Amino acid sequence: MKFAIKRHLRPLLLPLTLLSASSAALADWSLSPESTLQFISTKNTNISEVHRFMSLSGSVSSEGKAKVEVDLTSVETGIPIRNERLQSMLFETPTYGTLTITSDLPNALLTALKQGEMVISTLPLTISLHGETVTTHADVLATTGRDGHVVVTSLGPVLVKADEFSLVKGIEALRDVAKLERISTTVPVTFTLLFAED
Repeated sequence: MKFAIKRHLRPLLLPLTLLSASSAALADWSLSPESTLQFISTKNTNISEVHRFMSLSGSVSSEGKAKVEVDLTSVETGIPIRNERLQSMLFETPTYGTLTITSDLPNALLTALKQGEMVISTLPLTISLHGETVTTHADVLATTGRDGHVVVTSLGPVLVKADEFSLVKGIEALRDVAKLERISTTVPVTFTLLFAED
């Protein structure tokens, strides 16, 4: 299949959306369990490790309303005691158990994916974490796979800053208990999200 790359969703796609709406309605999509969301922690300035969350759920509506929910109790760092500390001391999962990410996808992007095209776009993101909500953006590559899945991959990390989510106190508590000199308060996050048509 020949793929065309549409950068920044050129206006040419917008009339196409209107023309196709009556003949090919866009369906709802659900997040597949193969999806991944990873983050990098850095301690003592130069020691970095990659961690991930094991439980994600989400959907994209036919109107382009996207929502991904991350179960913060599913954090996996490779060390059980560290998982527990992140849950209790940083995320405070009994009170704030879920990270929620929402976005409005342009109609032109949805139409391009329906036609099997590859799209590079900058998407607005609203991130709700630890009782705080922050608006940012992500550069993504979206494609339609041979199996019909829509795959949305971050082209670069989304930088999550602890002070924007009232997480600095928790990071300091983790630093103290682990007897570290420093833990970075800015965390790069990357993702690969697979959506299957309902």
